[in-house]
Order: sequence, then C-alpha cells, then structure tokens
Amino acid sequence: MPQWPLYSPGMPVELLERVLLPRPPAAPVVATWRRTGSREAVVVVHGILCWRRLPEIEEVAEHLAAGGRDVVAVDVHGHGDDPGRFTWGREEWRQVDGAVWALRAEGFARISVLGFSYGGFHAARAAIAGAPIHRLVLVGAPVDLRVRDILPWRLRFFQALPRIVGRERRPTRFERPRGLRSLAVRREEAAGIRQPTLVVHGARDWVIGRRHAARWAAWLPEARLVEIPAGLHAEYLVRSHPGELLAAVDHFLAETAP
Repeated sequence: MPQWPLYSPGMPVELLERVLLPRPPAAPVVATWRRTGSREAVVVVHGILCWRRLPEIEEVAEHLAAGGRDVVAVDVHGHGDDPGRFTWGREEWRQVDGAVWALRAEGFARISVLGFSYGGFHAARAAIAGAPIHRLVLVGAPVDLRVRDILPWRLRFFQALPRIVGRERRPTRFERPRGLRSLAVRREEAAGIRQPTLVVHGARDWVIGRRHAARWAAWLPEARLVEIPAGLHAEYLVRSHPGELLAAVDHFLAETAP
C-alpha cells in the first residue's frame, strides 16, 4: 500500500492530468488529479454541458485540495476530453464507480463524491450500484429527468440568462435520447444509499425544482437537506453563493461519523 506523509495546510498541491484505469469492464476515465499527500479523496463530477476544467469545478477542486484532500475531477462521456458520447445517464455512473474503485486500488481510505446537477445523478447511481463511497454530496441533482417542472421559461431562467450565456463551454457529444423515463431513480433504489448524503438546493434553480431535493432528502436514510435562499443551479452556486455552498460541503466532509 502506498505511504503518504501527513498533510498540513500550506503543503504543495501537485496537479496531474491522468487517465484512471478502473477494473474492467469500466472504461478509462479522463481526470484532473490534485494530489496533496492525503489518504482521503473527493471525486468531483460535473453536470451536463460542462467538463472537469470548468472554472467553477476548478475553484471547488482547489478549495477542497487546500483543505487537505486529494481531489479528482472527471469527464463523463461526451464531455471535455472523453472520446465517447453522452448516454443520458445510462453509462456515466459506471465512470464514477470506476473512478472510486481506481482510487480504492491506490490505497485511499475514504473516497467521497461531489456531483453537480446530472453529475449528482451519476454519483447516486454509482452509490446504488455499490461503489465504496464514504460520503455523497448532491448539488442541484435530479432524481428523474422530468425537469420541465421549471423549464421552460420561468422568470428565474431569464434572470440567470446572462450567467448562462457567459459560461465557458466546450462541445458536447450526445447519443440520441431514448427511454429517459426509465432512468428515474426509484424510491426503493434510493433507500439503498446508506452513505451520509448532503443534498444542496438553490431556491432560484431554474432547471431542477425543489421536488428533486425533497425526494432525495426523504428517500435517502442518511440524507440532510441544505437550501440556499436565492441560490442558483448546481455549478452556478459557485458564482452566486460560493461561501454558503463551500461551508456546507466543508462541514459535511469534516464530520467524523461514518
């Protein structure tokens, strides 16, 4: 097993671009890895139309690494440098699962997962499948793909439009969507997620309505809900309410209970 020095604030963070090689049949996972020398890691999963080097993802990763954790931000299918096509949630959870198992093979004792929007959906699916996740954070994550309870075109969407248009993006490659209703997380599946879970919802989320956060909070046995008044959707919370979001995540990950 690898040996790490004890981490202390101010230690240098090593930035690595890696392709994680999880156990078969999972596909390789493109990742940016911030190494701190810790035995605790956080996998960060972006939302749809984003990627692992999105500025908001970078800021979260840098913050978590500064707190003494290795941070691995991954690209899911069809996003960033991943060569595949996005499967609308059918296969992306396998990449999260694969990243967690690859880190487990590296000897990490605790591996938590932080998922934004669709990335939270993938993370939850990985937890349902039995990935050895220590703690789970779902930020603006859908429990199903019926997002038209907010869209289109409510006032909150138009209020957020300048942020949406101004976001740095890369091309995303998609499979044709099919059978999306069948991908919804069922209550009995969610009940199988036994990890402590933090559910974060922005009150002005224009994509994911509050019912999604309420269901996660009610269905997951170890879930707690944090609502951010006037907070925006998923990664956009890093712009609208970074202090509230990161404080909630820091407090949750720092807890010593299993």
